[in-house]
Amino acid sequence: MTKKTTIVTLSDALLSKGAAKPGMVLRDKVLCGLILRVGSRTQTFCVSTTVKSKPIRVTLGRWPLVSVGQARDLALPIIRQCRAGDFVKPARIQLPTLREVLDEYGAARKVKESSLKRYKSILVTHFAEWFDKPVPALASAAFRQHCHEFAQTRGAALVDLGRGIIGSLLKYVGAVYNVEIPSPFAKLGAAGLMPAWPAARARKLDENRLPEWKAGVDALPEEPRDYLWLMMLTGLRRNEGTGIRRRDVDFDQDVLTIPDTKNGKPQSLPITDAMRAVLKRRCAALEPADRLFAGVSGEHVAEMAQRAGAPVFTLHDLRKQLASVGARMGIGDATLRRILGHMPKTSDVLHRHYISLSPPDIAPELTRVQDALLDACRRREDTAEGVQ
Repeated sequence: MTKKTTIVTLSDALLSKGAAKPGMVLRDKVLCGLILRVGSRTQTFCVSTTVKSKPIRVTLGRWPLVSVGQARDLALPIIRQCRAGDFVKPARIQLPTLREVLDEYGAARKVKESSLKRYKSILVTHFAEWFDKPVPALASAAFRQHCHEFAQTRGAALVDLGRGIIGSLLKYVGAVYNVEIPSPFAKLGAAGLMPAWPAARARKLDENRLPEWKAGVDALPEEPRDYLWLMMLTGLRRNEGTGIRRRDVDFDQDVLTIPDTKNGKPQSLPITDAMRAVLKRRCAALEPADRLFAGVSGEHVAEMAQRAGAPVFTLHDLRKQLASVGARMGIGDATLRRILGHMPKTSDVLHRHYISLSPPDIAPELTRVQDALLDACRRREDTAEGVQ
């Protein structure tokens, strides 16, 4: 069946009114050679002209992902080359879907598997309509509207995470595929339509209630009890603690190594006297690859302690608590960062490139903080026996 050809002045307003019917070919009055082929579900911009008397057709993109103005901008240099007789049709590049870009980005940036799983969950849950579409779909008005609704209806922390994921993937697409798609969240932020930055999580565990915390933790079975004591004494992140293996504990050098950290760089801590009893007990009879806390669920261990009588707390509270006690004692930022495994800002050349602290360097200050925490855990009637 021959398609009906009509010459019109193409515009986004005209097309949005549904003026083009399936089976039609619209030729642009403004730019001779630019056409819009109208199908039952898609409307595709093409260049349709000749080069040295030979017909040629170049697909530019689909409306509305590509606007009429963008189509003219893409078509003009092609038509000029065709008129000069030196146009060579380029090989068609198949752009990946958002799902494929996420996998490529994760491999290129060496994103941790747990983080990649979380990013995928966010995209599948909140951006499902676009997850298996080619990335140019993210330039559509529909996607921009969806991002606006997402920013207005979700919590600040979730919006901030979604904004970061989408923004990073679009930057990757721009760098690798030379397809520039501005992040809708950047425009929303410039217009004041983004929620306020999420506030830092308030600490639930007051240091005055550490004796109650100790009583609840000590009522637990040995493995979760040891895990919580080690977390309190070191300020490790949840997954850093549950991931420790026997081979990571070196009693000869008194060094505990955390190979899998949030920033991707191994962390090492001195094994202090307060930590030694816990680590000795957990390492007993284990093979090098065995995990010290294989039976502990980092997501539920705090709730176990609360059911045993401990006050409400999170594992991150223990990390913040160690940092707060250390700061009050006057311990320097470089040492606290080293203990907590925090990376300095990129602009902080001194601490990022010059200062390097080994486990023996931070051992005295870590011991001071641990002693203060243990003292806060004891009731007046308790003896000063430490963690047994």
